[in-house]
Amino acid sequence: MAHLARDPTLRRVVDFLQLIGTQDSLSDTAPTRLAGSWDNVGLIAQSPVPRTGRGVFLAVDLTTDVAEEALALPDVNTAIVYHPVIFSPVRSLTLAQPLQRSILRLVAAGISIYCPHTCLDAIDGGINDWIVAGLQHPWEKEPLLDDTLYQAVRKGTNAQPIEPIPNARTESEGMGRVVSLEHPVPIRTLVTRAKEHFAIDAVHVALGQGVSNDTPMRRIAVCAGSGGSVLRQAKDADVWVTGELGHHEVLAAVAQGISVILTNHSNTERRYFRSLFAPLLRDQLPELTVHVSEKDRDPLHTE
Repeated sequence: MAHLARDPTLRRVVDFLQLIGTQDSLSDTAPTRLAGSWDNVGLIAQSPVPRTGRGVFLAVDLTTDVAEEALALPDVNTAIVYHPVIFSPVRSLTLAQPLQRSILRLVAAGISIYCPHTCLDAIDGGINDWIVAGLQHPWEKEPLLDDTLYQAVRKGTNAQPIEPIPNARTESEGMGRVVSLEHPVPIRTLVTRAKEHFAIDAVHVALGQGVSNDTPMRRIAVCAGSGGSVLRQAKDADVWVTGELGHHEVLAAVAQGISVILTNHSNTERRYFRSLFAPLLRDQLPELTVHVSEKDRDPLHTE
């Protein structure tokens, strides 16, 4: 990685995320080869004159407010932004387009941008396992501290991938997760757990054909973000939990007797960065200072 030689902070971050580990818990690695074939992940924008600081900044989306927040932190050298800041092929990078302007401003200020996206979805101990761990926990009976959840995810959730991937290192890696609950609960209870886990006030719920609010949910399938293409393969699940689905995807699930819980796209991902990924980086890269965006939020809200 000669192109990283002059930027020790960025190199440390890239080495950490690209490491192909052999330890029992692989949740401290997110190699790009685990990403979806359609995705754009890795070091997407590198500053030619990097800041000398040892700060790492975490966010789900690079909005204008988030970019301003990162720029205002003088020690930030690298921004880890979950969603790819460049996704489709582009013919130019200019200040006219807000996202491109944010990319250019960060790079000009000495901040490089790394986007892990589906690498963090697929890994053993990643976002989808974090979702499962939160839905398994009886929030309605007892609260769950972030460090307890962190340890629970690291130990494993016994969930299986819905969509295995060719480059998986363990049987647990892949897109989405499906798991049978040890103690089945009605969907109203899963709704309560979802709101607590994702730290949101409301979710959208569609009950499957023949399902009531008291029907026990025994098998749940989850997928961070927009889960339609993955979840449609989980026909044996009682309920799907994801950020968003198309209208006809919801109708198809309901007709099959599958209930749906929707949180809005990025709400399935955001709290993971604060409750699990930031502590992970602090544990594994103690020489770096980890900042989590306060401005980053889902653009949709309930009035």
